[in-house]
Amino acid sequence: MKKLYKCLLLTLSFMLIFIASCDNKCNNKNNSNKITLTIWGAEEDQAMLKEMCNSFAAANPDKEYNFLFGVEGEGDIADKVLNDVTSGPDVYSFASDQINKLYAGGALARIGGENETIVKESNTSGSVDAATINVKNENALYAYPSTGDNCYFLYYDKSVYKNESDVATLDSILDKAKSSGKKFHFRLNDDGWYLSSFFFAKESLKYNVTYNDSMVEEKVEINFDSNDGLEVMKALRTYLSNDAMVAQTDDSKIIAGLTKDASGKRTIAACVSGTWNAKTIKELLGDDFGVAKLPTANIGGKETQLSGFMGYKLIGVNGYSKNKAEAHKLALWLTNEQNQLKRYEVRGFAPTNKVVAEKDVIKNDQVISAVINQSKFNRTQKGVPSNYWTPMASLITPIITAKDQGKTITDKELMDLLVATSNSIRK
Repeated sequence: MKKLYKCLLLTLSFMLIFIASCDNKCNNKNNSNKITLTIWGAEEDQAMLKEMCNSFAAANPDKEYNFLFGVEGEGDIADKVLNDVTSGPDVYSFASDQINKLYAGGALARIGGENETIVKESNTSGSVDAATINVKNENALYAYPSTGDNCYFLYYDKSVYKNESDVATLDSILDKAKSSGKKFHFRLNDDGWYLSSFFFAKESLKYNVTYNDSMVEEKVEINFDSNDGLEVMKALRTYLSNDAMVAQTDDSKIIAGLTKDASGKRTIAACVSGTWNAKTIKELLGDDFGVAKLPTANIGGKETQLSGFMGYKLIGVNGYSKNKAEAHKLALWLTNEQNQLKRYEVRGFAPTNKVVAEKDVIKNDQVISAVINQSKFNRTQKGVPSNYWTPMASLITPIITAKDQGKTITDKELMDLLVATSNSIRK
C-alpha cells in the first residue's frame, strides 16, 4: 500500500507539472500573438484615431492588438520619423509634399496587391497621384489617401460682410474690417505654406526639383528672385502696413478672436484657415457664418487671384515596421469609406473616397464648396523643395519688423530678401 501510495503521489506530481507546463506554453502562445502597432497623428486627431483603431480591433476579433499612440503634426512628420526610422511608428499621417523625402529615407513601404487595387478604385485620381512616386520611370503607390483638398480659404463674419462682393478683394476685406474696428487674420509670417498664396498668384513664379533614382534631390530651380517676385513683395509690404491686417497669428488666436467677449463682440471680422477649423468656426459664428475662396489682391496694379497649395493628408506604413502586414491592414482601415466619413463628421475634412464625396451631406457643405472653388486656382502640394519651408517662413519678417519700428523697407531690400531666400531654397 505504501508503495502504491508513493506511486500515486509521484504520478500526480508529474501530472501537475505537465498541466503547469501546458498552461505556461499556452500563455506564451497568447502573448506571442499580441500585435503591437504604433500610430502617429496630429494632436487634434488623437481621440478619433483611438476610436478608429478600436473599431479595427473589433473587426478582427481573432487577433489581439496593442495600440501605442504618438502626437506629431503632419507638417513636420518627415524629420521626426527619419530621426530614427528603424524605431519609428508603424503607421503615421503626413502631408503629401513629404512623400519623396520619406521614401528616400526608407520610411514608406510600397503598397501592392489587393490594397493597391482598393486604394486606386476607391479614391480620387488627384489623391492617388499625390500618394504615388515615380521610381525609375515606374509609378508606384506608397501611401493611403485619407483627406482631400487640404488647403486654406476665407472664413468671414456676415454681420460685417453683407454680400459676396464684400469679400471678393483683399482691399475690400481690410477696409470693412477696419471700419468695423476688427481685424483680418492671415498667417503670412512664420509660415511659408500660407505665404505662398501671394507668390502662386503669379503663374510665372515657380520651382522645380530634379531627383535621382533614389528620389534624392539633385537640383532645385526657383525664380522668385525676379521682377514678378518683387511685385509680390511690394504688394505684401502694402498690405502688411494696413492696421487691420494681422499676419502673426495661428489657430488658437483665430478661434479666440472669433469667440464673443463678455460684451458679445468679436475681434476678428475675417480670417484664412482650412477645413480643420471648420466645425469650431461655424459654431462660433452661428448665423453669421460665411465662407468663400480666397480674395484677389492688388499685385503690380492688377487684381490677381490668390492661390496656394492643394495638398492631401496621406497615411504611410513604415518600411521598417516589424508588423508590416498588419500595419498595411490598419492603414487601409483608417482610410476606408467609413473612416473618411468619420473624419468629415469629426474634423470637417474633405474626403478622397469617391463614395463619400457623392453623399448629400458633402455636396451641401458650404466649406467643401469653398474648397472646390479654391482648388481651381491652387497648385498640387507635391515635389516641393526640401529647403522651401524654413526660408519662406521668415521671408516677410523684416517687413513686419520695419513697420513695428516706424520704418518702410526699400525695394532693394525686398529684392535682397528674395535673392537670399531663393538661394537658400536652391541649396
